[in-house]
Amino acid sequence: MKRNTSSHLATLAIMTTLGLVLAFVSLWFGVRPLPTSTVWQALVAFDPSNTEHMIVHELRLPRAMAALIGGGALGMAGALMQSLSRNPLADPGLLGVNGGAALGVVISIWVLGATAQSQLVFPALAGAGLAATLVLLLGGAVRPRGPDPTRLILAGAAVGALFLALTWAILILSRESLDTYRFWVLGGFTGITKSDLVALLPLFAVSLPMGLAAAFLLAPLILGDDTARALGVRVGFVRVFSTVAIVALCGLTVSMAGPIAFIGLVVPHLVRPLLGADLRLVAIGSFLTGAALAVLADILGRLILPGQEIEAGATMALIGGPSLILLVRFRREVAL
Repeated sequence: MKRNTSSHLATLAIMTTLGLVLAFVSLWFGVRPLPTSTVWQALVAFDPSNTEHMIVHELRLPRAMAALIGGGALGMAGALMQSLSRNPLADPGLLGVNGGAALGVVISIWVLGATAQSQLVFPALAGAGLAATLVLLLGGAVRPRGPDPTRLILAGAAVGALFLALTWAILILSRESLDTYRFWVLGGFTGITKSDLVALLPLFAVSLPMGLAAAFLLAPLILGDDTARALGVRVGFVRVFSTVAIVALCGLTVSMAGPIAFIGLVVPHLVRPLLGADLRLVAIGSFLTGAALAVLADILGRLILPGQEIEAGATMALIGGPSLILLVRFRREVAL
């Protein structure tokens, strides 16, 4: 037992170190690459009159932090979603959050004339929240036993499809909204500012502890609902709370970065062989691995085409597709 605990702690420490190292490396790259010494000086001896220091502080550091937070939130949400639904192919996007966020963004562009990334954050969050509320109600969250996982996924698919249909209807009516929406829907961390991060900090401060609590609450449900009830677990409450935690984590990411695929789906499968079936460890490991993977995708997006950038959402699809194929081909059976 002690050996397993030490091994798990070492694995989590490696995941943490990897994410932080990648975040530091991401400060080097961009349209204008910067030497390591300049980046280090910008961090430890910031000079506001130095243009290169300003690039690091105002552009690249917020972007790296957003990638860490957003990728981590999606990774944890994916682990929780797969455990809640007992479906290894479940993805947080199944709750309709992406469709709701897209509708919120398009309405803000169409009605309010929003164009900057910072102007899209809260409309996306509001749309994601509205979609999640509808999914919870349709999924049976008000029932004493809580939402049924299958019903919840079906409700998410229906609400997501409805919201995406409304989104495209607005885009047909307002062609000028298409360019801004097209940039947002690619999913990426370009344009994130310090003020955006500060504004979203309360949501992060709430959603991360909720995600950790949900992992602890969901763990007994692996034994089955009847056994969990016999142990005194309030299954209905656990499902509602866990769904709200997943929505909060997804809403945090999609509001600041747009929809980013594969992290929530792939990351838990990468983590389980390393940390076992304990959802509490898997959720923490998925947060750390998701954070590192999002930063890696963001870095690769700056390197693939010299002088240009590919959004992290597109890069993640390039990484996630082959990764998923390999996981299906060589996967090991690990309980959810």
